[in-house]
Amino acid sequence: FGAAVFGMLKMGVGAVDQGQMEAALALGYGRTHAFFRIILPQALPHFLPSYKGEMVSLIKATAIVGYIAVQDLTKMGDIVRGRTYEAFFPLIAVAVIYFLLGGLLTFLTGRIEKLINPRRRKKEAILRGIEQGGAGK
Repeated sequence: FGAAVFGMLKMGVGAVDQGQMEAALALGYGRTHAFFRIILPQALPHFLPSYKGEMVSLIKATAIVGYIAVQDLTKMGDIVRGRTYEAFFPLIAVAVIYFLLGGLLTFLTGRIEKLINPRRRKKEAILRGIEQGGAGK
């Protein structure tokens, strides 16, 4: 997982023009300061959509790992099922928790995407105006 996320971040940073770093260095920024203040904010719109998908996949993968060795939410649901002899309720509860975790993660990263991508904000504002009866007012 870590290598995949690093690869995504590297591709996002690679999408930013090299001239941005050169301009920051010419203006007297240090490399670290230039990266966090100039390069990373421009790379995030390229990085976040794939990161969101990877995080949801990670949450789904933890459910599978629970049956192998690691005690996670799914394994705990199985333990509760064994102790209470309830067949479906613990599994339904675990499924609802996973669904809520995935939904919350998707919602939060979607909000972050909206905050950092001004084109998306503008497009959604235009669509809201059209839905309310005005043509892009």
